[in-house]
Amino acid sequence: MFKLALAAYQNGDFTAARSQLEILLEHEPAHAEALHLLAVLLAQDKRFDEAEPHFLAAMRHAPNRLDFCCNYALSLHERGRSQEAVDHFLLVLSHQSRLVLALNGLGNALCALGEYERAEDAFRKALKVEPANPLLYNNLGNALKERGQIKQAIASYRRAVSIKPDYPEACVNLGIALKETGSLEQARASLEQALSLKPGFRQAGENLWQIASFWREAVAGRHLVLRPYSENHAAFLGHCLGNKAFMMNYQRFLSRGKSLPLIAAHLRKAEKTLPWRSGSVDWVIFRHDEAERPVGLANLVDLNLLHRRAEFIIGIPAQAERHAGVGLEASLLVMDFAFNRARLNKLTSLVYEDNERSQKSTLALGFNQEGYRPQHLFDEERQRHFGVYENGLTVADFRANTRLSSLSRRLLGRDVTELEG
Repeated sequence: MFKLALAAYQNGDFTAARSQLEILLEHEPAHAEALHLLAVLLAQDKRFDEAEPHFLAAMRHAPNRLDFCCNYALSLHERGRSQEAVDHFLLVLSHQSRLVLALNGLGNALCALGEYERAEDAFRKALKVEPANPLLYNNLGNALKERGQIKQAIASYRRAVSIKPDYPEACVNLGIALKETGSLEQARASLEQALSLKPGFRQAGENLWQIASFWREAVAGRHLVLRPYSENHAAFLGHCLGNKAFMMNYQRFLSRGKSLPLIAAHLRKAEKTLPWRSGSVDWVIFRHDEAERPVGLANLVDLNLLHRRAEFIIGIPAQAERHAGVGLEASLLVMDFAFNRARLNKLTSLVYEDNERSQKSTLALGFNQEGYRPQHLFDEERQRHFGVYENGLTVADFRANTRLSSLSRRLLGRDVTELEG
């Protein structure tokens, strides 16, 4: 009966295997092999509470079976009981110090506990036994990366991929590590390889999205173009920061005392930093004409890539430009970028309560007032607290907004509420 159950398990027919094991255990409740295999099947289904007594019984009836103890330890780690898993792996290793299954499991459990140096030691010991094991190189890379040894981690991931080119998890880990060092082209290649090996691999897709080229590309309309911050925008940004009346409505708590060299240095850094690291997308708004002069600023700040949301800020210093519709066209371009290129789920807008014109414009753009925070901020100059309007626009509301559809067709020549491709 056990051979039939084992054959079913090896053929992937887990339901039949479990059924045969249960029948066998009714007649032979002390059958250690059957108890262990049933525990493994239950653990595979995340039924850890049911698996545990079977693991314990199997080990009780066959105390010398180190593989039973190892698999029990693996299930403990998987359910979050990593310290207990470490104890069991160490017990196994006290009997067989070169058992790779136990050394690898120990390393993973130690990583979960934040003990990366000990984890590295476990993986290196395992590699002495199996020096061509790609799984061990991948896991060693994880431990090294957590220790801040990014170059060594990259080398370890590369070794894993060289041994096993069709290893999507190692490819994505290599891509993420390369991304963090700024080697974006190499990172993209590795992440794309992971996706080709495992279509729909969420971690690979998310990281590719974070380093996509569109984040630093200009956004062009009919009359305007939004250009990502660069060093040659320093003079205009300095002019905006020095315009007190403008800053009171745009970002009144932003430091306004920076010198031109400091602003230029900030912009140089911004040019090299993608939003996944900086948490913002920042543009200077230009007139799309021969002079191509700067007329305003637009930003997506507090960018949260996990939740796919950001706060939208826009400012046009010159009143004449505001009356000429610069703010409206620029806002449509930002929303087009946010919802169609960046695929965000939501934009928020926080408006100072004393800027009623901006609040009306925000609502006219399709934002919904979601709240009001009374006495929320303190104005040092006026020595008083004041409130803030909370507004939000979801991608679903954006796509259903017929006014934005009409405005964008008229001003941009295309319907930004429709997602192309």
